[in-house]
Amino acid sequence: MAHFPPAFLDEVVARSDIVEIISRHVELKKSGSNLMGLCPFHHEKSPSFSVSPDKQLYYCFGCGQGGGAFQFLMQHDGYSFPEAVEYLAEKAGLALPLDAESRPVDEARQKQAYELLSQASQAMGRALAGEAGAKARAYLEQRGMTADIIRDYGLGYAPPGYGFMNRVFGHDARTNKQLEAVGLLFKGERGYGDRFRDRLMFTIRDRRGRIVGFGGRVLGDGEPKYLNSPETDWFHKSDLLYGFSEHRDTIRKSKQLVVVEGYMDVLGMAAYGLKLGLAPLGTAIGERQLREIFRLCDAPVFSFDGDRAGRQAAWRALERMMPLLKSELKPRFLYLPEGEDPDSLLRREGRDAFQHRLDHESRPVLETWLTGLQLLAGQGADGRARMAKKADAMLATMGDNYLRQAWRQEVEQVTGIVLQQSRRRIPQAASAPNMPAAATPRLTAVEERYLAGLMQQPSRFRSLPDKAASFFVDNAIISPLYSRAFSIIADAEDDKTDIARQLAQAYPDSQTMISRWVNQATVQDIEFKSLLLDMEANDIRRRIKRGMSLADAIPAETRLREIKREQRILTEQLHETGA
Repeated sequence: MAHFPPAFLDEVVARSDIVEIISRHVELKKSGSNLMGLCPFHHEKSPSFSVSPDKQLYYCFGCGQGGGAFQFLMQHDGYSFPEAVEYLAEKAGLALPLDAESRPVDEARQKQAYELLSQASQAMGRALAGEAGAKARAYLEQRGMTADIIRDYGLGYAPPGYGFMNRVFGHDARTNKQLEAVGLLFKGERGYGDRFRDRLMFTIRDRRGRIVGFGGRVLGDGEPKYLNSPETDWFHKSDLLYGFSEHRDTIRKSKQLVVVEGYMDVLGMAAYGLKLGLAPLGTAIGERQLREIFRLCDAPVFSFDGDRAGRQAAWRALERMMPLLKSELKPRFLYLPEGEDPDSLLRREGRDAFQHRLDHESRPVLETWLTGLQLLAGQGADGRARMAKKADAMLATMGDNYLRQAWRQEVEQVTGIVLQQSRRRIPQAASAPNMPAAATPRLTAVEERYLAGLMQQPSRFRSLPDKAASFFVDNAIISPLYSRAFSIIADAEDDKTDIARQLAQAYPDSQTMISRWVNQATVQDIEFKSLLLDMEANDIRRRIKRGMSLADAIPAETRLREIKREQRILTEQLHETGA
């Protein structure tokens, strides 16, 4: 990873506007000194996502995600740290303090790979528009694909035979090796050959919108019908969803998402203005893909063909989502008429009819599960026993405690059998996608608000009594951060020093916590005075509990009584002001 001087990172942050960066994805509204909106990292109906324009930090009080501009680009858009720095530096008009020799080889290799993949996509687009692409264009026209869809989704064509990639990029050994590394060539007994030949090409992008690979559909006879890029350093099939980068913002705003089976289903919906579709890349949907889906939408519709294969695919998806299901998630399943897919239904029935199917014919996940169990188990007493046994095994994988109990009751009512496994010790619920993994220090409500008051108004550090420096001496995580804050304010020339940002820079693992303090409800002066008294009283009690001489204990008890009197006075003042 590249190393950037702290002064340069400070300059990048100072010239960046986190509100502008986040507003591209979140509708923010003024709330006191901060801005509030619906969190882009989890689903919620009431805004709990706060952005501090002054401190340039965000925090979600619902899911715990927080940080600054770099962190938002990394957590939301999938940037690496160097990429986030480079993006914001370029946006701010700052030259990177790195020469070519100091740039790590792997970063240069990454950029070169993305450039090759982008150029390949453009070449395939030109081939589709040329004479050789007539057959592919006719197919797309037949499927109702407009010129806008072809352009926006990077559709293309790989001509038949070998040599297309070499005609685009050249024949030298180094280039061939690079093309092999990104999955465009393969090496056989006779040398290098094109992986994709005589295929309609679908450009596949990652979360950031970078081209990472391709899917190719054979035109006419041939196997396999669909061929994807092989696994490379850039293309990981189990992590990707077709249409994700193109549809993410629309899905979040509309709160609708449809999981379909193939590329053409995604494009068919988009052609009718329904930019809501996502598709796995030709294989059964996996856990990482499901996590991304539930992050985008809490009520996705999983659309499958109504035939046997479609129902089997739906069941595999249901099995894999069981550990992730929670009471706030409401996935639904839609089985289409046999022989139909979203693309064909849209062309035959139109957008409104298809939307009606999504809204009124899709079934809740619990109903889908019970129906699937009955189909698997069969009829009679033996069937009910098999159903109960299978249900027991599946419920054991479910992370949500209360949801598991509710589902267990439903299946027991259907089968008339008391389940055994799911009544045993219940495992802890699986952690929510993308929740911060770093250890969180234990803080009381008083400590939390006290620190929030200091981060929101750093000038308060100057008026703290000397004894305040030892308030967090026993907290291994907070103590060094708290001490550093005192050093920063002591060295500062005025009270405008942004302590929160400097601490976040010095302690990146604590940035989420610092963001939380900054974005809390404003700690008013009178509340802070009360908090300071509480902190002092707790510190005295801690020292008394540890043991102290009689000479020290007497004044300590006296001070505790004084604090109580001062607290009563503050309470009266609060009542008088109506706070």
